[in-house]
Amino acid sequence: MILSLSGAAVLGISALSWASKPTTAPRYVVSTKEAPRYLLPNGQGSATLMLNASTGASAASMGLLELSKGAKAPEHTHDTSAELLYVEDGAVEMIVDGQKMQAGKGDAIYIPAGAKHSVVVVSDSPFRAVQVYVGPGPEQRFTQGTRADKKDSN
Repeated sequence: MILSLSGAAVLGISALSWASKPTTAPRYVVSTKEAPRYLLPNGQGSATLMLNASTGASAASMGLLELSKGAKAPEHTHDTSAELLYVEDGAVEMIVDGQKMQAGKGDAIYIPAGAKHSVVVVSDSPFRAVQVYVGPGPEQRFTQGTRADKKDSN
């Protein structure tokens, strides 16, 4: 859904090409307290990277995406990765392959690989979702953001 482009920027972070090959032996449990959290530009939120190549996950990645009220991601695609989200709080208005829709707390979102999509947070509260990429890699663009101290995130 949110935040990746092929060769462009979303929320001010460039998309990069990353290999999905694990860089370490698999870690079967990763706590949010120890996972790196990165701030998105312009106060638009944060991304906590839980499972990915750095934790030995090679088939998919999983993280926690938190977006501020009014945060936006312009139309973009993830060419080789499907994106799945489970909305824990807040609501977004999105366009996926030309179809306008809304998603909120308790909803699951599926965006196929290659589908054009955009999003804006429309709730008065921040948007919080578990974000999974099947075909990992797009989550690595968050590492270009400022690393946040995990002590203030939970």
